[in-house]
Amino acid sequence: MKTAHSIAIIIAALSLVGGIRIASAQVSRPDNAAQQDQGPPVTQQELQQEVRQLAADLDDPNYDYSKAPDRIRKAFQDMRNVTNSMDPDAARQFRMDMMQQVLPVFQRNQAKIQKAMQMAFLKDLQEPLGATDDEFAVIRPLLEKVVDAQSEAGGGRARFRRFGPGGQQNNNSQNTQPLSPVDQATTDLQAAIDDPNSNSDVIKTRLDTLRQVKSKASQDLTVARDALRAVLTVRQEAVLVDRGVLD
Repeated sequence: MKTAHSIAIIIAALSLVGGIRIASAQVSRPDNAAQQDQGPPVTQQELQQEVRQLAADLDDPNYDYSKAPDRIRKAFQDMRNVTNSMDPDAARQFRMDMMQQVLPVFQRNQAKIQKAMQMAFLKDLQEPLGATDDEFAVIRPLLEKVVDAQSEAGGGRARFRRFGPGGQQNNNSQNTQPLSPVDQATTDLQAAIDDPNSNSDVIKTRLDTLRQVKSKASQDLTVARDALRAVLTVRQEAVLVDRGVLD
């Protein structure tokens, strides 16, 4: 049970810091600058200090969040490097301990992290698209709509709130931003599942609601993608398919 919980925490955190699937895809590309510029390997103690400092900075209201994407990617890369040479059980326990420390910080600042990831991703698209400044001024707002719709269609943010320390529902009071329809429906369904007094009718109603809002989110994503395709060249469309923005 402990192992399953540790894996759940790690998966939730990795998905969370990626913010959106296309940002995660960017991290794994071989031409990503953050991966090319790797310094000497860090020690376990240096990684722990790196993660503590990252958590403190993310909680700082004056922190420049434009720096967050590269630092988060580096922290997870360093964690992979540190644990690669460890015994599998020890590596799993180490990752779980790290995630339990930092995941509440990610959750508290999730909207800002996702926005920073999105801005970094969009900024890096102009060059591969071969767009002039004037062309990108037209393309970028449509790209943002696709990215937002893609995040919502993928399940929104509510699914990460239940991955708090110990696996409990995370209802941190600092998460005061309004929930999207998918987030709200997901939260309502999870509450019904967690309530032993919920009857099957309540659960079914909330499940149906979640399916309806997810269907609507998928339709919105299709509309946003069609609007974006309308202003692209064939080459630009191919680039965005490769990057995971279009299908």
